[in-house]
Amino acid sequence: MTPTHQPRARVLVSAGSIGLAVLLAGCGSSDPEPEEQEVPSNTIPQPEVEADDTVRLPLAMVSPDGQAQAAPLSGEGTLEDEQAPGSPVEETPDGEQAQEIEIARTAAFGCDDTVSVIRSVPTVTEDPAVAALEFLIDDELFSHGSPAFSNPLAASEELSVVSVEVEQDMVRVALSGEPVTTGECESWQILTQIETTARVATGATDSEVTVDGQPLAELLGLPADREPLRINEIER
Repeated sequence: MTPTHQPRARVLVSAGSIGLAVLLAGCGSSDPEPEEQEVPSNTIPQPEVEADDTVRLPLAMVSPDGQAQAAPLSGEGTLEDEQAPGSPVEETPDGEQAQEIEIARTAAFGCDDTVSVIRSVPTVTEDPAVAALEFLIDDELFSHGSPAFSNPLAASEELSVVSVEVEQDMVRVALSGEPVTTGECESWQILTQIETTARVATGATDSEVTVDGQPLAELLGLPADREPLRINEIER
């Protein structure tokens, strides 16, 4: 497979993370227990820290054409086919690139696209959400794998991550600079890349993205008042 190069230097970043708590409870007639609290269906756990303090960053990239047919999801978010395209983000000891299979996929959005979440090589950082977003912005490749996951966000080299903050179920991403887009379809793609990456990296159910204080959706001419896009965690 032959990746498409962007004329930029790659920035390698790293990560560490916190787990998402899930509350489960029951009801008893004599000894009352805490009531069961339903976990929103569009949350997935944050990336786990390995024994060596490394973590694989969740990277949201636009799914390859035909991904839904090649690796279809069931209604429960499971892969109906055990094989799915992956991303060559890891090198084996002999220097060959190994594929990482997607770990989650969004519902369709924009121009009938979906975004797949794949994983980076094990890295170390104090803030996985910031690290993952910086990875996508600083990525020197526009496409990864075969069939290719694409990274339209890589063209926005003037963007920088100011902060990623989580308040209850909301993750707020503050950026500065200027997003680069070729049209409405790509605008939807880069907005969804950012939102999905931030949500998966933090375990949040909703997101808010601003650029220099202005909502990114508004800046791109997209509807700002939208329901959070469903993210299906892929189980095998």
